Order: sequence, then structure tokens, then C-alpha cells
Amino acid sequence: MQLTRRNLMKAGAMSLAAPLAGCVSTRLPGQALSGDIDAHSHVWSDDLEKYPLGPWATPADMKPATFTADELLAVMKTSGIERAVLIQHAPLHGYDNSYVLDCARKRPGTFSVVAMINERTPNLKERLADLCDQGARGIRIGPTKHADRTLNVDPPNWLNAPGMELLWKHAAELNVAVCPLLSPEFLPSVDAMCEKHPDTTVVIDHFGRIEMGSAEQARWLTQLAKHPNVYVKASAFRNFGDKRAPYGDLAPLIKLVFDAFGPSRMMWASDCPYQLNDGNNYTDAVALMRDGLDFLSDHDRRAILRYTAERVFFHG
Repeated sequence: MQLTRRNLMKAGAMSLAAPLAGCVSTRLPGQALSGDIDAHSHVWSDDLEKYPLGPWATPADMKPATFTADELLAVMKTSGIERAVLIQHAPLHGYDNSYVLDCARKRPGTFSVVAMINERTPNLKERLADLCDQGARGIRIGPTKHADRTLNVDPPNWLNAPGMELLWKHAAELNVAVCPLLSPEFLPSVDAMCEKHPDTTVVIDHFGRIEMGSAEQARWLTQLAKHPNVYVKASAFRNFGDKRAPYGDLAPLIKLVFDAFGPSRMMWASDCPYQLNDGNNYTDAVALMRDGLDFLSDHDRRAILRYTAERVFFHG
């Protein structure tokens, strides 16, 4: 069942460090940081005049019809989550990051942004610096499709493109995280790229989408732990195991990442609004990290729910 605007509130409520240089702050001067963080959510508006869809998309592709920043905050409030990292949603807006950047500007300190940039364009560092000045703390990349929905003609060698090499180089210089969304067979190519760019912060989305029980895929993911600047999101619980609440069956997957990366390189995230569909919910996903998983100490939980994402995405 797809989430609709009418049942959005019901779906949300039914479920009960050192700063980095290079970017301006995303919070007001003197504003204190507080609260746990959802390190991965998508948002979009139905104001298509102000925030037009890309030419490849239609309003029928907006499912739900809206998931605005205010709607996300309402869902977060049900679980006491106070901040979020907004991930640019390429299927709707491509490289036009206007909405997520506007959301961050309107609520400094509440939202940070992972934007998208066309690494094939000239003046890449200047464009990246401009996004950074507007509040972006990460750049999303992927091996198969560019944000304008054109196909990557050589996915196995996606990271060898000149523009991608420059993006990783400039991201390190500006302290912007590179955030790959990929399927597990591409993890070894990320490993090789991390060897070439050891100073670049890398955040792997959704456990690298590995299959639970696959020793080979687990090895592809955990071998990235040897790079001290690689982080992993424990996110999108809806995609793993039983694919429904209360997610206790994900304990082995979470422990796999925890044992390899430790709490200081893990961050929890929801992948809203998709986390609210098909027998899934928000609060059980939070509760697993807060109260479940007996191998986590209170310090570990605080790191995974707050401090890691704070350090990577809310520095200023």
C-alpha cells in the first residue's frame, strides 16, 4: 500500500565532536545542537511552479503526492527525532536541489542536505563550493544513472570517469561527503576509489544494499572499514529481512556493520517516506536502535543516533 497524504500522519504516529573546515555553518550563530538525527530522508513539494519536476517525471511519479519538510518533521516528532539529513530525490528533480536547500535555509540547524551535482560539467569545484555555501554537506552518486536519468554507459568503470575523479578530490578539499547509492557488486570499486582518495569522506547508503546471509557481499562491505573515512548508514530497514516491523531480525546485519566499523562510523536513518509503506513504520525503526540490540551500549546508541551524523553532516 502506497502512503498517501491523508494517511501520512497515521502512518507516522501508529508506531510507537570536532568540527570540519571548508563550509559555512548550517545553524544560526550561537544555536545549540541537540537531539537525535535521521540521517536519510527524501522530501518534495507539490508546488510544481516553484519546484518543477524534471522533464522525465510527471505528477503521477510523486508517491505520495507530497512529502514536505513539515510532513517529515511531524513523523519525526512521534519518535523524538529532532534533526534530519535531506537527500536530493533525483527521480523527481535531478540536479535541481532547490527544494532541499530551501528547507535547510528555512530551518538552520534542523536540516542538512545531501545534494546532487553533474560531475561532467566544467567548473566542478566552484559549483561544489556553491552547494556547500548553500548548506550541502554531501553529494549523492551512483553507478547506473546520472541525476538527469541518463544511463551511465560503463557502470563497472563508473568511478574512473574524469569528472568523478575530480569530484572525489574536490569533496575532500571542501569537506563534503561522497554518498554512494549502489548495489553490492559495486562496493569493490568504491574500495579502490577510497585507496586513491584517502582524505575523502564516504558514506555508504542502506548497508550497501547487501543481501543478508551473503558472505561475499558482507566481505565487500566490511572490507571498506579499513578506510578510516568510510561510514555506513544503518537505514531503510524496510528493504531487509522480513521487510516489516519490528525489525529484530536485522540484528545480525546491524552487528556485522557495528563489529567492522564501530559506532563512530555508523549512523541510523529512515529512508522516509518509503519507510512508511507496506507494513513498515518509523517508530519501530527508531526503537530498535534505542532499546533493542543488546550488543549496543548507551554510548553506542548515542553515536549511531546522533554523534556520527552530527559530525559528518552538521559541521560548520
